[in-house]
Amino acid sequence: MTGSSPKPSSRPPRTTIKRQRTNRPGAIVGAIGALFVVYVLIGLLLSMPAPPFWVWIPAAIGMVLLAVGMDRPMVSGSRKNELGLLVYLGALLLVVALAIAANYIGSNQSFDDVRFFVALFGLAMLTLLAVVLTAAAAITSAQASAALMRTTSDARRLTVVLSTCFFGICLGGFIGFITILL
Repeated sequence: MTGSSPKPSSRPPRTTIKRQRTNRPGAIVGAIGALFVVYVLIGLLLSMPAPPFWVWIPAAIGMVLLAVGMDRPMVSGSRKNELGLLVYLGALLLVVALAIAANYIGSNQSFDDVRFFVALFGLAMLTLLAVVLTAAAAITSAQASAALMRTTSDARRLTVVLSTCFFGICLGGFIGFITILL
């Protein structure tokens, strides 16, 4: 026991500091604003080409299912897979409603002078527009939920996201209907 002992180091011992990530208000407002803009565009697409009014029903149901399914922090345990299916069902309903509405664009024009491949390309592009808008809605909904996660409770976060979606789609629809009337 007469051996050498370790020399104490001159540096202070390391301590780990746990930092909680704080959301800046600008990030929350930006995420909610982006969600609002996406749903305003969806509302415009659902109202501008004047599709049948029943198209709004699957769009509204899809909007709710998509927002609830993308609110992942609310999901716990075995309900995770069930709510994952809500995302797919909501996205499917929203894409179908948007594709139907988008295909009413230019419906008052005659197809006599349009080539087959041009019409097919137009149909593919309008359907792609519906898919892109639905993907943007899913991504911005998830980002808005994640931004609100640290500052609000689960129920309040879902209420903020759903009300943003609802007011955005209603404002877009209102602007589209007013534009058609004028």
